[in-house]
Amino acid sequence: MIIQQPVVSENKSHEGQWIAFLCALILMLGALLLPYNSVNHQHNNLQAHQVLITDLAPPPLSMIAELRLAHEEIRYFYEVNQSWLPIAQLEEDWIAPFVKDKSWTHQGEHQWSLIAPGIYQSNPAQGGPRYLLNSQDQDLDIWIDFKNTTPQASIIKVNVNAEVNSDVKAQSNTIDNTSLIKAGWTQVVFELEQNASDHAH
Repeated sequence: MIIQQPVVSENKSHEGQWIAFLCALILMLGALLLPYNSVNHQHNNLQAHQVLITDLAPPPLSMIAELRLAHEEIRYFYEVNQSWLPIAQLEEDWIAPFVKDKSWTHQGEHQWSLIAPGIYQSNPAQGGPRYLLNSQDQDLDIWIDFKNTTPQASIIKVNVNAEVNSDVKAQSNTIDNTSLIKAGWTQVVFELEQNASDHAH
């Protein structure tokens, strides 16, 4: 007959505390390393012409925040009226960054142009980067020209097969992403999922 006798540790409470401490330490390390791994994963999936929104300095972030809100207004107006908001109306409606207020002055007094249907480009009067907002699609698409040296006409793609003087031709003009990339423009990536869809076709 086998006799079984339980062995009770003399330091049972201390062992429990050590186990609890080790479990807490593992959880803390996991919580700290998970965001780091996620950021590295996002960086690894970026293309050479792209930058994560979280890697930008405060000045561009301020402009991009205003452009995100403007994009929503522009898309809503287009869906209701099937036309694109002109710069003058954006100013009249006090939609930043198009309205000439204190924020506009602080950010470099950007002069905006509607260079193609749904595509707005800035030219700062006080120097600094230029911005391009492409609202032709529902997804937000913003590019930054940190060098500010690219001619406007070189980034526009025109559909030469469209009929002359027709609405089809006007709507078919878009930005040439390849030319933007070659000219040194940087595309802002907001989420990993958006990067995966790759705006730069």
